[in-house]
Amino acid sequence: MSEIFILEGIEFDLALTYADTTGVEWVWTGEQADGVPLMAQKQAPGGCETPWKLTDLYWELGPLIAIHDRPSPADFRAAIDPNYAATFAAGYVEEHIVAAVAPALTAHHLNPSPMEQTGFRGFLNTIKGARRG
Repeated sequence: MSEIFILEGIEFDLALTYADTTGVEWVWTGEQADGVPLMAQKQAPGGCETPWKLTDLYWELGPLIAIHDRPSPADFRAAIDPNYAATFAAGYVEEHIVAAVAPALTAHHLNPSPMEQTGFRGFLNTIKGARRG
C-alpha cells in the first residue's frame, strides 16, 4: 500500500510522480525531514539535484499535478468488455464482424454511368449504331 501525505487537506500519494507548474516531474525520495516527505526531480540534468520538502515544493511551484500510469491495453479491454477472453474465444473480433456485415462490393453493384445513355457518349453511340445498320 502506498504512503499518503496530507497537506492543507490535499492527499498526496507518494507512490506517484508529480508535475509542478513548470512541467518538472518530482518523485518521493523515500526520506522525510521534520515529518515532511522529501521530493527530488525525476530527471535532473542541469537541474536541481537537491531534494525539496513537499511543502516547499507545493507552496513555491504548486499546485502539483499527479501523473498516473497510462492504462495498459488489458486495462482498456477490461473497461470495455470485462469478459474479453470469452468474447474473443467466441469469435467476436472486428475482422470477423466486418467480413460478416459488410460484403465486398464489385463492379456489378454499381449503377451504370449516366454518360452511357446521355450526352456526347449517347450521341456517339447513336452514330456507331447508324454505321452498323
